[in-house]
Amino acid sequence: MAVSKNTATTVVLITGCSAGGIGHHLALEFATAHKCKVYASARDVTKISVDLQNKGITPVALDVTNQASVDSAIAFVQKDAGCNIDILVNNAGQICVSPVVEVDVNQAQRIFDTNVIGVTRVCKAVAPQMMDNRHGTIVNVGSVSGYATTPWVGYYAASKAALHMLTDAMRMELAPFNVRVVLLAPGGIISNLHANGKAILSKDSRYGSVRNQVDERAKLSQAGSATPTTQFASVVVPKLLMRNPPAYITYGNHSALMWIAYYLPWWMRDYFAGGRFGTRKLAQEMALSASSGNSSGRCPVTNPKVLLTTAMGAVGVVAFIYIVRTMYLDR
Repeated sequence: MAVSKNTATTVVLITGCSAGGIGHHLALEFATAHKCKVYASARDVTKISVDLQNKGITPVALDVTNQASVDSAIAFVQKDAGCNIDILVNNAGQICVSPVVEVDVNQAQRIFDTNVIGVTRVCKAVAPQMMDNRHGTIVNVGSVSGYATTPWVGYYAASKAALHMLTDAMRMELAPFNVRVVLLAPGGIISNLHANGKAILSKDSRYGSVRNQVDERAKLSQAGSATPTTQFASVVVPKLLMRNPPAYITYGNHSALMWIAYYLPWWMRDYFAGGRFGTRKLAQEMALSASSGNSSGRCPVTNPKVLLTTAMGAVGVVAFIYIVRTMYLDR
């Protein structure tokens, strides 16, 4: 277990701890199951559940998009704990479900400011003391969408992919100082981030005919067999408390599917995602309305080696599933 050099208790700071979300349940797991000293933060501290405070968790106002707020929060935690932070969990995030070309630029900037730059703000405030102490763990919460995207979540997936790359760089750069950096990539987890996510289409959107599919993508992570947040936290937290935690932790519904999608040929990803989320339907509608002579209404096949590439892709998928099953499921 990662424990502060100054005390016998692990000090944990978690961002994005509004009631009911991943941060909320991570805080509970750290505090109740592992007796850590936990600071749960949120931009609006009133959205932090009283239940956390009843468990001895300290609420902290922290807006990751505001440098003064970050500095103030970190100073408070260090003073209140009487020591430095042992584990930092960068969980605060923002999602947007909309076609890329319809997303307002200001909204796009807010997504990146929260999901990417906000993480670096907090890391810059905490990492130096970890480096000086040769001790600490930084956990950046990415997403399986950072491995492979689908239509309608382009900016969210892009921000998470960027965070994945930053996390890789940080892991290598901080390793000489004995600071561990972990990428935590949740799959479909019951969370208020996605539960509150709404599809956004303009009234005269060119994507209006597939509005239902856009709405479906907004609800995807919460549908069907989405992993309970308590289960997610109980699996993940013990790994984060290891002296040498895994560099990557991926867990939750759809996790294996998104890993497989990452290794598929681009045209195969487009085909399956297009069928599920409406872009193939839209392409057929466009073909029917165009005077291109394609009377069947189907998009012409542009890959002359479709059988060969399909076979190669299928072999790759089978091999990948075998590897994943051998490494993770059959242990």
